[in-house]
Amino acid sequence: MPIVPLFPGASNPQKTDQDDFEREVAARFGLVPNFFRTSPDAPFVTRELWGFAKSAYLDTPIPTLFKERLFVYLSRFCEVRYCITRHCGFLLGLGRAAGDPDAQPMTIGQVVRLLQRPLPDAKRTDAALARLEAIAEPIDWPSPETSYDDDLLTSATVLFLQPARAVRAKHALRIALGGEKFELLVAFLTFVRSAHYWTLMHPELALEDDVKELLREHAELARMLLEDPEAGHCEMGTRLFDELESLRDLNERQELEKAKRALEESGRQKDILLKEVDHRVKNSLQIVSSLLYLQAKTAGPAASQFQDAAARVAAIAAVHQQLHKYDDVGTVVLDRYLIDLCREITTASSSPDRTWPLVVDADPLIISTDVAVPLALIVNELITNAIQHSRPVSQGGSVHIVLKDHANNYSISVSDPGDGPTAAKVPGSLGSRHSGLGTRIVETLARQIDATIAKELLPTGYKVTVTVPHRPAVGKRD
Repeated sequence: MPIVPLFPGASNPQKTDQDDFEREVAARFGLVPNFFRTSPDAPFVTRELWGFAKSAYLDTPIPTLFKERLFVYLSRFCEVRYCITRHCGFLLGLGRAAGDPDAQPMTIGQVVRLLQRPLPDAKRTDAALARLEAIAEPIDWPSPETSYDDDLLTSATVLFLQPARAVRAKHALRIALGGEKFELLVAFLTFVRSAHYWTLMHPELALEDDVKELLREHAELARMLLEDPEAGHCEMGTRLFDELESLRDLNERQELEKAKRALEESGRQKDILLKEVDHRVKNSLQIVSSLLYLQAKTAGPAASQFQDAAARVAAIAAVHQQLHKYDDVGTVVLDRYLIDLCREITTASSSPDRTWPLVVDADPLIISTDVAVPLALIVNELITNAIQHSRPVSQGGSVHIVLKDHANNYSISVSDPGDGPTAAKVPGSLGSRHSGLGTRIVETLARQIDATIAKELLPTGYKVTVTVPHRPAVGKRD
């Protein structure tokens, strides 16, 4: 199988005419940089490198000064100082910048400003990328030392140092330059990186005499070129992107905080609205309850039914009163609610000559609203039923309501000194053969909240206990 040479003419290096090659290089640069004299063992490799230099550097339609200035600036980060010194010489008129015979030399002051240009830290980079991203139509190559020139240099430096991570820089440069100019810039950056690598692999590269003379005549410039603290700092790219990452994290945190504040404000407005709704519902229910009580006074034999209905409406109103009073509209403070409910029932059921004291012993407990409403109606039925079968305070009677919080559930017991269901005479009460409306309300609502009902006839009276399993929204109150 025949061997195909990697480069044309490689199989016959005798045909390589080094003199012709150097004349071609000198015709472009005005001299022969030592860069193109570094591979005597494989001169065809240097010729291929020259071809790359022509296509990506010399002949690419990027303005001469932009190319040469960017070459110099990016060479700050190369440990071998050949590229930065040689190309500074080109900028100052020692040879032809980017092979352009019409290029106007820069001054020492201009070159010094370029070398003193701040490194693209996170803040500077973010600002430059933002300005490029805001460009509506692709721009032409800017003049040196203008705003867009500075932004392009910054963004190109980011892209050069860490191309795989510079997603935003690539996007911003493509917006600012358009697709064609962006690809020309990428090709140029590729050549600069290749040139740096070539010099690293050939550290024996000597400076040309014209550059040595320049450094002797300008000591400050020589110091900046040969003693640059950034020389060889390959981790500069990592440092830059660490800063960019920190800035991005900061921006994300600020956006998240802004979104959090907006969400909290939205939630606050909703809570205010819900509280207002609960307040209006409570007021409406209280009006309905009052109307039912008024109707009971003229209802004759049906008065008790109106009173029971009014008490049930008042029990629901008390739940909405709790929602209106406290911050969390999704929960109800059960112990406080029981106290308020008993106060309402006592007021509604007592008269100057007959009063039933309601004694509340409640553990601190918070329950969800969806449990609170049915539980309120259950407790209202039990207390109302207990009052109907208890003796008034003048006869030594009282009703006890006890709320106990347990590990897996909580219970509310209502007890009175009455004799229980066997002595019940009031139709519809909890103890009258389980056939009245009150009984059906309690049993139906208990099923809704997975509660169990236990009834006990004790020596001291009759007790009904409602046990409700804990749900995720339940919590103890401090």
